[in-house]
Amino acid sequence: DSKSVLILLVLSAKYSTFSVPEFALDKTYVYKYEALLLGGLPHEGLARAGIKVSSKVLLSAVTEHTFLMKLMDPLLHEYAGIWPKDPFVPATKLTSALAAQLQIPIKFEYANGVVGKVFAPAGVSPTVMNLHRGILNILQLNLKKTQNIYELQEAGVQGVCRTHYVINEDPKANHIIVTKSKDLSHCQERIIKDIGLAYTERCAECTERVKSLIETATYNYIMKPAAAGVLIAEATVEEVHHFSPLNEIHGAAMMEAKQTLAFVEIEKTPVVPIKADYLARGSLQYEFATEILQTPIQLMKISDAPAQIIEVLKHLVANNVAMVHDDAPLKFVQLIQLLRVATLENIEAIWAQFKDKPVYRRWILDALPAVGTPVIVKLFKEKFLGGELTIPEFIQALVVALQMVTADLETIQLTASLALHEKIATIPALREVVMLGYGSMIAKHCVAVPTCPAELLRPIHEIAAEATSKNNIPEITLALKVLGNAGHPASLKPIMKLLPGLRTAATSLPLRIQVDAILALRNIAKKEPKLVQPVALQLVLDRALHPEVRMVACIVLFETKPSVALISSLAGALKLETNMHVASFAYSHIKSLTRITAPDMAAVAGAANVAIKLMSPKLDRLSFRFSRALQLDFYHSESYNFYKRAKKICSGSSSSMSSSRMTETATIMEPFRKFHKDRYMAPHGASKAVSSGSTASSFEKIQKQAKFLGNAVPPVFAVIARAVRVDHKLLGYQLAAYFDKPNARVQLVVSSIAENDNLKICADGAVLSKHKVTARVAWGPECQQYAVIAKAEAGVLGEFPAARLEVPWRLKGIQVNPDGTLSIQIDEDILSWIQKHIKEE
Repeated sequence: DSKSVLILLVLSAKYSTFSVPEFALDKTYVYKYEALLLGGLPHEGLARAGIKVSSKVLLSAVTEHTFLMKLMDPLLHEYAGIWPKDPFVPATKLTSALAAQLQIPIKFEYANGVVGKVFAPAGVSPTVMNLHRGILNILQLNLKKTQNIYELQEAGVQGVCRTHYVINEDPKANHIIVTKSKDLSHCQERIIKDIGLAYTERCAECTERVKSLIETATYNYIMKPAAAGVLIAEATVEEVHHFSPLNEIHGAAMMEAKQTLAFVEIEKTPVVPIKADYLARGSLQYEFATEILQTPIQLMKISDAPAQIIEVLKHLVANNVAMVHDDAPLKFVQLIQLLRVATLENIEAIWAQFKDKPVYRRWILDALPAVGTPVIVKLFKEKFLGGELTIPEFIQALVVALQMVTADLETIQLTASLALHEKIATIPALREVVMLGYGSMIAKHCVAVPTCPAELLRPIHEIAAEATSKNNIPEITLALKVLGNAGHPASLKPIMKLLPGLRTAATSLPLRIQVDAILALRNIAKKEPKLVQPVALQLVLDRALHPEVRMVACIVLFETKPSVALISSLAGALKLETNMHVASFAYSHIKSLTRITAPDMAAVAGAANVAIKLMSPKLDRLSFRFSRALQLDFYHSESYNFYKRAKKICSGSSSSMSSSRMTETATIMEPFRKFHKDRYMAPHGASKAVSSGSTASSFEKIQKQAKFLGNAVPPVFAVIARAVRVDHKLLGYQLAAYFDKPNARVQLVVSSIAENDNLKICADGAVLSKHKVTARVAWGPECQQYAVIAKAEAGVLGEFPAARLEVPWRLKGIQVNPDGTLSIQIDEDILSWIQKHIKEE
C-alpha cells in the first residue's frame, strides 16, 4: 500500500548517506586494539585461565581492494588464578617467542566491507594468523543501504553463521550505530573441533532438543561519515560460549572473549610488506594449529619442566607410602602436564635416573601413557625393544597409550610397525593389544579426517587374506576384530569374503568366524548404512544359514537405522519364517525399538511400530523357549521421565528391557534351576525353580545391620574432587569405598561436600553364596529417593550352566515389580503426582 511505499522511501533516503568502511589509498589508519579471552566457571572465587592481548593496529591500502595490517608494540598477558582477585601477569616467554612473527605485516583482500583472502609469509604460524583473523573479523561488515534491520549468513572466524543487523543513525552526534549479533549454534560451515570424543557417536537430534552448548557473539560499532563511506570510530565485540553437558542451569562452564578496536589517528607513513613471498593462507576462518595437549582441570605455570617433573615425582613417592595423600590426584595431573611439555631427551634422562628405583618407576609408567603424544609411543617401543620394560609393563602402558595418543599418520605408522615387529609377533597377548589399538587408532583418525585413505588398512587386509588362505582361525578372528574397530568402508569387500552364503567359501568356516565377520560390519554400518543394509538383510533372510548368524545379522541391520520400507519388508518375510528362534528374536528386537526414546532413533521407532502391526500376533505370544533380543536404551531430560521410562521397562516383557543400545541373544530351552549346595552340574531334566526371595531377604538383613559402612569402618580408599571459593565455601564431591569382610560386602558412596547438600549416590554389593550376588544402587537425599536392585545367580538350563539376572526398581520408595505391579501401598498424593506427569507426557 502507499503507506508501506512511503516508509521504504524514507528508509532508503535515510540510509543512503553512508556506504561501507573507508580506508583511503594515501593514508594509514591507526587503531588501539585490546582482546581478552577467559575460560572457567562463571562464579567468583573459582579458578579461571585466559590471555589478554593489547596492541596498536595499522591499516594501509596497497590497491583499491588490497590492504596491509601490522601490529605495533604487541603485549601478551596471561591469567591463571582465582577470579577476579588475581592479576594478569606479562607472558614474557610467549611474547618473546612470537615477537618476530608479530612484527610481520599481513595482507588481505577487502571490498565493500567484506574480507576476502588472507596472505602472509610462510614464517607466520597458524597461531599468529588466527590472532590477525580475530582483528580482521571486526572489519567484516555486510552493510545494506536500503535496510536498517535484516538477517543474512555471514562468513567469519567461526564459520558461515546466521547474523542479525540493526542500523541506527544519530543525527545529533553525527554518527551511525551498527549492532550485529551471531547465533553460533546456527552455522552452515561451523569451524569446530571435538577433542577426546572420537569414540562417541554424534546425535544431531539430541542437541536440537537440549542445548548443552550455547554460543553467541555481539558486535557494536560507532561509525562516522567519511568522504567516500564511513570510518569505524569504535568497535566492541563480546563472544560467549556456555557448555553444560548435564543440563545444569547455573553450573555451565564458560568461555568469553572481548575485543575493542578504537580509532586513534591517521598517519601518512604507509605500512610496508617484508621482502618475502606472501602466500595465500585461506580466509577469515580459524585455522587449527598443533598445540600441546592440555588438561583444563589443572592450571599451572611451567618454567623448567625437567626440574618440576623430578620435584613432583619426589613429592608423590614421599607422601604416598602408608596412605594416599590428599593432593595425590592434583600432583599426578601436574606430572602428566609437565611430561607433555618435556622433550623426548628430557623424558629419557628422567627414565635413566629413576628406572632402577621401583616406586619412582611405577609412578612414571602410570603417568606416561596418559600424556597422549606420539613421543610416548615411540619411547615405549624403544624401551621395550631395548629390554628395559617387562612384557606386563609394556602391555599395561600400551593399552592406555594407544587410546590416549593423538591419532595422526605418524603415530598410525608407528603402531603398524609395532604390530608387524618380529619380537611382538612372538607374544600373542601383546600382539593382540597392538593390533586392536591399531584399528581403534585408524577409527579415531578417520573421525578427525573423514577423507582418511584406505591404504592405512592395507596391512590388515593382507593379514586377513593370508590367514584365510591358510585357514588360520585365530588370525582371521583377530583381523576381523581389527577391521571392526577401524570401521572403514574400504574393509567391506575383504569382510564380505568371510560372510556366509554370499557366493563365498565362508560357509565352511567355523560359526564364530561367520559371526565375527558380521559383527565387523557394525561400525561400517553407522558410516555407510546403504552399503551394509542389503548385505545384512540378505543374511537375515537366508534360511540356509545358522540361526545365530541370522540373528547377529539382524543386530547389524538395525545399526543402519533402516527405513519404514525396509523394516516393513523384513516384517513381511518374518510372517512366513519357519525358524522360531529367528522369528522370535527379530520380533522382540523390533518391538523393543518401538519403546526407544533417543531422538536420533525416532524414525526407526516409528517404523518399528508399523512393522509390529504387520507381523503375526502369534509372535508376541512365543514362550521364552525361543531367542529374544534385549535392547537397553536410556535417554532422560527430566526426573519424571526417568520414572516413566522405568515403569515402561518393568511393565513390558522382561526379555526386552531397554539401556545403551546393547543387544544380545539368549536361547532358553528349559526352565532355569538354581545350583544345589556343593553341586556344580545338575542331571538333565527340569526341576522346580526355587524362589529368589531368600536372596533379597538376606541382603536386606545385611543392609539393616549397617546402612552406611562409613559409620563403623574407615574407607579402603577415597577420592575427593573439590574447589574452594574465595569465601572459603567448599564445592565438589567425595567418593569413598568401604569393605565389610565378614559379610563379603562392598559399598561405594558418592556425596557432595558442599554445605547443606545431602544428595548421595550409594552402591552396595554383597556375595551371598558361591552362586549368588546382589547389588543395590540408590540415590537422592541420603540415598533415599531412588533405587535399583540387581540380583544375579548361577544355575542350570538342562545340562548346561547358566546365569539369571533380575532387576526390580524402587522409585520414591515405591517398588515396581517386573510385571508392573506395585508391591506396597503408596500415598494417594504420590500416586496422583506420578499419574499427572505420565499424562502430561
